[in-house]
Amino acid sequence: MKIPKALILFSILVFSSCGNKIIYFGREYAETEHVDIYFRESDVQEPNEIMGKLTYEVSAKKRSDKVQRKITDRVKKKGADAIIFDDISLTTTGAATGGGVAGKGTRRGFFFGLFGSKTKYERGQQIKATLLKYRKNIGG
Repeated sequence: MKIPKALILFSILVFSSCGNKIIYFGREYAETEHVDIYFRESDVQEPNEIMGKLTYEVSAKKRSDKVQRKITDRVKKKGADAIIFDDISLTTTGAATGGGVAGKGTRRGFFFGLFGSKTKYERGQQIKATLLKYRKNIGG
């Protein structure tokens, strides 16, 4: 079965990455005022537990210092004592733009077509991080 081009373009438009979203899975604690920043797990000397994982997708045009600040502000609200930036990678996403027209064809019934549609590709960055809570700060 051949999938119509219009359906493929519509799917790209609907399901393309919205970006600019911080996705977090994990536990939450009371808000912290300071977050230690690491880029290797082996650099963390304080006994800790992993409290969660974070992914952030944003335009590649965003300055790295602003991206880092936004992430650290968010993890403070989650109660993290430290963050390990596990992976920072560049991505490319595409989204179809243009107008769709549905109408009545001559002998074959209805038709659906996209006129003037284009696929716009954007460079992005995806940041993956691990949030830590120091054991000394876990009430128990």
